[in-house]
Amino acid sequence: MRDKIISYIGFAIKAGKIKMGVNAILSHRGDIHLLIMCDTAAKNTVKEAVKIAQKCGTDIIVCKGDTLENILNKENCKLAAILDSSLANAIKDNLNDKFVQFGGK
Repeated sequence: MRDKIISYIGFAIKAGKIKMGVNAILSHRGDIHLLIMCDTAAKNTVKEAVKIAQKCGTDIIVCKGDTLENILNKENCKLAAILDSSLANAIKDNLNDKFVQFGGK
């Protein structure tokens, strides 16, 4: 059975409600409701994600089961931002062993 969170991420992609990559997220001028980070992200990516989360007042979840690159089908992608509040809430409501809350906000 396919993971619900992966399905919600797919909905975000189809709706254009996702930004992929640190640079795309930093250049985004609208609301960011959730950050999804790969557990293979480098220290600098983690630092940038924490800065973005603090600035936007949002949560970070970490993808542990599969790489974010495989889920999003985007090469070398380690960070993604969900731009829709209802999709972000649905993802947060369905956290499991493959997607967990990041230690700090």
